[in-house]
Formats: sequence, C-alpha cells, structure tokens
Amino acid sequence: MGKRKKIIVGIAFNSKKLNHNRKKRFSTRWIKKRMKIFMKYTRRSLQRQTNQDFVALVEYEDRTRKKIKRQLRKYSKLPKNIRFVPKSSYQKSIMKRLKGYRYLYLVRLDSDDLYRSSYIHQLKKHRIRKGTSAIINQHGYMYDSKKRRIAPMYAKSPAFYTLIYKVKDYKKGKRYRLRGGHPAVIRLRHEKLRRRNYVHIIHSGNTTSKFRSKRNKIINKKRTVKNRRKVKKILSAFM
Repeated sequence: MGKRKKIIVGIAFNSKKLNHNRKKRFSTRWIKKRMKIFMKYTRRSLQRQTNQDFVALVEYEDRTRKKIKRQLRKYSKLPKNIRFVPKSSYQKSIMKRLKGYRYLYLVRLDSDDLYRSSYIHQLKKHRIRKGTSAIINQHGYMYDSKKRRIAPMYAKSPAFYTLIYKVKDYKKGKRYRLRGGHPAVIRLRHEKLRRRNYVHIIHSGNTTSKFRSKRNKIINKKRTVKNRRKVKKILSAFM
C-alpha cells in the first residue's frame, strides 16, 4: 500500500518576484541579516515540530548561491529534513520526494515566521473532506520583535496555509492559481484549523508588515502581551 501524505514546507528565502526591495534581497547584507532571522526563529520552529516527518525546502535565487553557502557555514549544520535549494532545482527537489505517496501537502511559510510545534502533527492526523484543496490557519499571533510584544491576530485568508494536491496531478503539472497571492486561497475549496497555529513576526527588515490592523488582518491590541516572561511563554509553543 502506498504512503498517503508527503508534507513539504516551501520557504522562499530570496526567490520571490517582488516589485519592492528585489535587488536588495541579492545583497550580502540582506542575506546575512535574513539568515540570522531564519536561524533564530524559523529554523527553531521547524526543529521543534513534534512530528519530524516532513521536508522543508528553502528556495533561494541561483545567483546568490555562494553568498547563501557562505552564511550557512556560520551556523550549526542543518538537519537532513531542512534543505536550502536553488530556485532552478526547487521543483525537481519536490518531485523526487513524492515517490510512493498519494497526496502532497505543500505548506507555505515565510523565512521569518513560525508554526506551532504541533502543526505538522495536526496535518498528519487531519482527515480532509473529498475535494479539499487547501487548509487555512486564520488564527495566530503577531509578534513585534523590536518592542517584544505579542497579540492575537486573525486573517481571513492569511499567508499561513497548506495546499493539497494528488501526487499524480501535481506530477502532471497541476498548480492552483492564486491571483493576488494568499488572499486568493480562501476561494479554493478549503478547511480551517481552529488553533492559533502561527506567529507572524515583525522585525527591522519588514517592508510590508507593521504591528497594526489593516485589510485582511485584525490585530487584537486589547490583548497585547508586553510582559517578557509571558511573551516568552507564548513563543515557547512555537520555537
């Protein structure tokens, strides 16, 4: 009997097509700073997952290979299930890991954010309904790392989602079209997980996110936690 779910966490390091800040993402300075953030937060979140039966593929722009490798050498060796891969071989890296599986669960995560340590386990145990294309996490936290404050947040269609494909369809080239990015995920046939499953981190390198409510995001500032011990306790469930 074939295996059912292959969970792959897809993380775009500096490979996104962005209108802002694009060239800076190829610079040594930007890569060095973002690598530090990745190692401090996202890597720890991945390594804290109670179920390690997943692969995280961190995609980087090919032209920055030497710079990426240089920065990686400054940190302890990554576990086997966390891999930095060039953009040119990203899809190939996914494909070679699908043999024997029925479904691909493609988890989206930014290189500076967190998932709850039980998230992979939740995906493993969750039984989707027939025809479901995505799992959405609407509830999480926003953490302001500069002022060390954290607050609950809600987003109707956030950047914290998992796309579900039948492996045979994915291999044939099926991809969901998300016009406008993550706000379009809600238009797919989806299911929602109720737990506060993510932490969206605000740091000095953010260019599009601030600690405030805006379209598609609601920050419950009345429940903002500023006590450092309490903030640390909340974050301990994620990293």
